[in-house]
Amino acid sequence: MKKIHSFHVAIVLILLVSCAEKKQYAHSATPTEVVAKVRKAASHLEDKGLEGLSQLRDPNSEFSWKDTYVFSFNCSEDRVLANPAFPDKVGGDIKKHTDYNGFRYGLKMCEESDNVNGVWIEYLWPKPGGGQPLRKISYVITVKSLNIQVGAGIYNEDIGMAELNRLIQ
Repeated sequence: MKKIHSFHVAIVLILLVSCAEKKQYAHSATPTEVVAKVRKAASHLEDKGLEGLSQLRDPNSEFSWKDTYVFSFNCSEDRVLANPAFPDKVGGDIKKHTDYNGFRYGLKMCEESDNVNGVWIEYLWPKPGGGQPLRKISYVITVKSLNIQVGAGIYNEDIGMAELNRLIQ
């Protein structure tokens, strides 16, 4: 009887851990969601013009979800246009933005911004609300009619760049 009881306890513990992991991932944006939201934000800006940035700046809009958000910048003017999680970054020079290792991720985003399918850029950044910097991979595309960029990222230590790039081809 004791062996059966231990077996049941082990099964219950495994199920609890599995549920906790699923709950954690349910609160994390997926790469597919990021691509869809960024493309939706680009379409929104195509329709609304620069006035559409107000919705991207709003932390309560559809463009801020789970553990991420859509941001926008203008590479030709070296300026951040929208960042609902870090509003103090708005107006700053995107090309001078560095991550926690000193990597100039903003410059890299601008250098790669002419890719018609968009681009994924990897850097270290904290989740909204603070905490330790984590591996963030942001998907960025250019809104051609406005010549501005929009992006959003995932916080993920495991996913490979090849897998992410397959999503946008």
